[in-house]
Amino acid sequence: MIKWFGLIIGGLMGNTFGVVALIIGSLLGYVFGVWLEKARDPLTKYRCYFARDNEAFRHLLHQSTFLMMGYLAKADGAVSKREIDMAEAVFDSFRLDERARKDAIRLFSEGKQPDFQLNAILDPLSSVAKKHRGLLRIFLEIQARIVIADGNLASGTGKAFLHIAKRLGFSARAANTILKQVKASLYQPTKVAKSLETQYSILGVASGCTEQELKLAYRRAMSAHHPDKLQSAGATDEMVQAATAQSQTIQEAYNTILASRNGSHK
Repeated sequence: MIKWFGLIIGGLMGNTFGVVALIIGSLLGYVFGVWLEKARDPLTKYRCYFARDNEAFRHLLHQSTFLMMGYLAKADGAVSKREIDMAEAVFDSFRLDERARKDAIRLFSEGKQPDFQLNAILDPLSSVAKKHRGLLRIFLEIQARIVIADGNLASGTGKAFLHIAKRLGFSARAANTILKQVKASLYQPTKVAKSLETQYSILGVASGCTEQELKLAYRRAMSAHHPDKLQSAGATDEMVQAATAQSQTIQEAYNTILASRNGSHK
């Protein structure tokens, strides 16, 4: 808004001295407006800081992962046994050593506290939402496990997750897709028909999708969870492990669907 105001003001000032001055004045006013917008943006300081120090960004992701898990677990007022079990399962999947596990439990507990400052985590994370959307998706996939353990998307936990996702640049639809895909990867039904439906959910497509749509969804999912790609972008060890496990699940789902389709065409 400020940049357009600057464009108009600059144009009006330049118009006093002719067409060339009008153009130059408009451009200068616009540039000044852009600079002023960035200067007034409270998140600019975080963007500048993380641009200089990638290790600080990784440290933020590491701590935020466990703090946010604790916050979500307590978002509906009480931490259930299922949420604790899920948190323990997440810790196990990260293969944390004794010291790292104690630190994760400490951060999880801090996130549960009534005085936990959610914006102290969301502000710096949201400042790099556009640049690191891929990393933040993996971050949300980890958090989604706590929501799924809660079992009620309409509860305080589910609503808190949607709020967090929105702050990080994800629409409600995108957040629900993440929940659906993570849930499908965690719970494998025993019946064949339902099992196939679950595999499609993991890839985020309907069972009636075309071969081209299936292949495109598979490639996108694998690219989003490519460990080397995420690591080069600044992902934490925990996020890389989570993405590696999910990429294996995606590959298995794709193979299962292909086998089913090929078998039905014989």
